[in-house]
Amino acid sequence: MRTLNLGILAHVDAGKTTLTERLLYAAGVIHELGSVDDGSTQTDTLELERQRRITIKSAVVSFIVNDVAINLIDTPGHPDFIAEVERVLGVLDGAVLVISAVEGVQPQTRVLMRTLQRLRIPTLIFVNKSDRRGAQYERVLQDIAGKLTPAVVPMGWVRDLGTRDADLTPYGESDAGFASRMADVLA
Repeated sequence: MRTLNLGILAHVDAGKTTLTERLLYAAGVIHELGSVDDGSTQTDTLELERQRRITIKSAVVSFIVNDVAINLIDTPGHPDFIAEVERVLGVLDGAVLVISAVEGVQPQTRVLMRTLQRLRIPTLIFVNKSDRRGAQYERVLQDIAGKLTPAVVPMGWVRDLGTRDADLTPYGESDAGFASRMADVLA
């Protein structure tokens, strides 16, 4: 069986732990979504994490999908706990860098991306919180291209941005613009 060590990284309050909960739910590991606000997430287990509603120590949840053992690692976003993130980087096979559609690329985001690039860790950028008031999808995509990497290909478009009804519609193979952008980045 193969193993995949996948880290979830971001600036503070980008939604790493909530994304981790969603991934665990989608994989069937948990049957009810936990909440950072309620202190009921799988990865924030310290009492101080639950009280302050922040991740202080990295936490691993392991599960199997098909023939792959996945170790999903939720990391802290607050710069005070960067040592926790640094300890995780050496074992990662890949990373998901989470960026809030409201706050956009933050200084911590830039530090994390430079480190991931330097270590040659394959990274997927996930724009989160598109359902929040003030979400600016296009501005965030421009920030990513200008401040992190020009090799950005949106995987879909968000309808009802900034509302509770926000939803991502993925691009498909039949979308010529998407296929062309993907080919350019991969070339």
